[in-house]
Amino acid sequence: MARRHGESMDRTGQDSFLDIVTNIVAVLIILVLVVSVRARRAPVTLSIDAPANATSNKKLEQDRATEATLNDLVWQEAAKIRNIDLAFRSSNARRQELDRAVLLVEKELARRRGELNAQAQADFDRRRNQAEADARLAELRRQRERLAQSVVKPVRVEHYPTPLSRTVDGQEIHVHLSGDRVAIVPLDALLHDTEEAIRQKVARLQQVGELVDQTAPRDGFRLRYTVRRFEMLVRNEGGGRSLQSGVRLELIEVLPVSHPVGEPIDAALAEGSDFYRKIAASDPARTTVTIWTYPDSFDAFRRMKEWLLRRGFLTAARLRDQGELITGSPDGSRSAAQ
Repeated sequence: MARRHGESMDRTGQDSFLDIVTNIVAVLIILVLVVSVRARRAPVTLSIDAPANATSNKKLEQDRATEATLNDLVWQEAAKIRNIDLAFRSSNARRQELDRAVLLVEKELARRRGELNAQAQADFDRRRNQAEADARLAELRRQRERLAQSVVKPVRVEHYPTPLSRTVDGQEIHVHLSGDRVAIVPLDALLHDTEEAIRQKVARLQQVGELVDQTAPRDGFRLRYTVRRFEMLVRNEGGGRSLQSGVRLELIEVLPVSHPVGEPIDAALAEGSDFYRKIAASDPARTTVTIWTYPDSFDAFRRMKEWLLRRGFLTAARLRDQGELITGSPDGSRSAAQ
């Protein structure tokens, strides 16, 4: 109904347009006729001058010829408009006939569909369901054949137990892991060098209050330390109080001597490397390996942790941002091993 209503609106608009065009052409024809009549009835003033009279007659003949030409053009255009109108009306008549034919066919199909009995409808539904099932079965068979032809490689999933972490309280080996390179930090030896240096500079600390210095290099690393003098009141045996001073290690920072530092991860885990010898000389039952890991070496960290786990060592992870130093202080936390 919506389609036929829209087509009726279109035909009405087209008919109105043709009516307007026809009316305009009719008005033009009437104007031309009025002008022609007035031209014929207009008085003509004759002049005694014979050459001027001849010129006027010639001009009049030209005007009449022009008038006749315009009349012919107007009537031709009017004929074209009538032909277009007739063709349009004929086209609309054919379209209406086609619409009526389509409507009759739809009614006939609906009538025949309604005449089908319940058994015929059930047969039709059963055939349709059977065709859909056959198509689905054929697709499943094709999928099974593709799966049978494809070779799927098994995926190996390794699982490692994750015990509860505990604070490291025994021997600890510190490992610097950056750029997939492994280096053992001789932290105990560097701390020993720091203590010796502080003892030698106690007198200077009495004057400056705070001191920042570095140790000599050891195995590719040096230690930068910050020491500060402090004072406090201490109760003595007689019940009085006395002012005493001391020094305190505020901060340590591990500085690589050069870049890159250490061995590549493949070489470090191979027998005979410095890392391998250090680990082999340690007791897994009393030693924890703390790995200071940087973002560019997470894959190497997993390999090292698995390698140490197979040898019975507990590991502790210390994550550092790229370019951040290994640091420590009296207020810091101890490593937690797993």
